[in-house]
Amino acid sequence: MGMKYYVYRPDSNNYAGIGVSPGDESSVVDIHNQDARLSSTWTPVVVHGFDDNPVEEGDFPSLSNFWRIPVLSQKAWDVLRPLIGYCCEALPIIHPTGKPYFILHVMETVDGLDADRSEVKRFSDGGIMRIVRYSLRQEMLQGKHIFKLPRECAGELIVDDDFRRAVEANGLKGLQFKELPMVE
Repeated sequence: MGMKYYVYRPDSNNYAGIGVSPGDESSVVDIHNQDARLSSTWTPVVVHGFDDNPVEEGDFPSLSNFWRIPVLSQKAWDVLRPLIGYCCEALPIIHPTGKPYFILHVMETVDGLDADRSEVKRFSDGGIMRIVRYSLRQEMLQGKHIFKLPRECAGELIVDDDFRRAVEANGLKGLQFKELPMVE
């Protein structure tokens, strides 16, 4: 059995999430779709909590309306940087707790989905709406612990077993790991 993969999903039901004020959304809205480094021009964004948030703060708060853009605590970045620092940059945000949190800018889009072998739901124009079962091109994923699929392949943010093990071994909280359903 090869490497297992998971769609990146914050656990917004059990851990406090954050939001970006409407006037500041433009600075984060397109981060997921860019692979170029942003740190030299980044201005930290002020984020806010929600009245109906769960009490517990996790290491991976959900960024409302932008759930594909990962946010992580300083502790999570310190743990994961040796694994994913080759393709990610931590962009600081101003978190309501005052603790250091970052938007994780993943700068690696990998066209690793074999769309012909995968089971997909398509839009009327033929574009991929969502992936039901995945067939991944393993040869393109060697050493890739976090990556984005291209927008035309639904743009999912995917992490591997090494990423999951690092999160779990270090007691990081706030991510769900649901294994990608694969085509047999």
